[in-house]
Amino acid sequence: MQLVFLATLLCGFLSTVSAITVKGRFDVDTINITGVTWSKTFFKLYQVGNYSGLPYHAKAQLKNDNGDFEFQNLPVNPGLNATTYFVLYSGSVDFNLKPNRVLVELINKDGDGESVEINAYRNVFGKEYFPSPDIVHPEELEPIETDPFIPITLVQMAPVRAYYEQRNTGMLQSGPLATLLDARWKQAGWITLIILMVFPIILEKLDPETAKAVSDEKLRKQREMYQIKQE
Repeated sequence: MQLVFLATLLCGFLSTVSAITVKGRFDVDTINITGVTWSKTFFKLYQVGNYSGLPYHAKAQLKNDNGDFEFQNLPVNPGLNATTYFVLYSGSVDFNLKPNRVLVELINKDGDGESVEINAYRNVFGKEYFPSPDIVHPEELEPIETDPFIPITLVQMAPVRAYYEQRNTGMLQSGPLATLLDARWKQAGWITLIILMVFPIILEKLDPETAKAVSDEKLRKQREMYQIKQE
């Protein structure tokens, strides 16, 4: 079993001709990156596609206040114009990041791995990294810059995540009373009803004569309506 494992490692070592570094940056202008942010933001890189031996995989975190991170010793497949592919995942406990998936492409330009072209492509949920050959016009991934680093930033429209839940809510937030006030038109109706009920009392206290005149007028109209019905 150990011999098989050693042979696999040897094959993987022989299949790569050099190792390079891919750099990225958590490019944020609106906040200050602190030590707390460092520990809660992470980046993972996995080798995919055509490879032999054990695939490369690594995890990186922010190195400094500028938001820099990097992956070292990436293997490069031998051969002129040979390609090596990796998938970069970005994540954070406090923020929503974009792009959260990046396809990294290494192209061996001289066959020896001394000159390597680095390309990166933004991927969104639902798109394939390598479209099926049966597709006549496959959907292409959007290229993103790699020089001097792959930029990772915030999803501007996403709110800051909250990790607390209010247990003791008030009567106006939950329960039967809340259902009577959960819409503005309901609130307006209740306010109007209260005003109609309280206004006569206030008027009687402030201006008894006007209140008596209003009451007499109301009684007169009721008597007239009653007489009309009797006729």
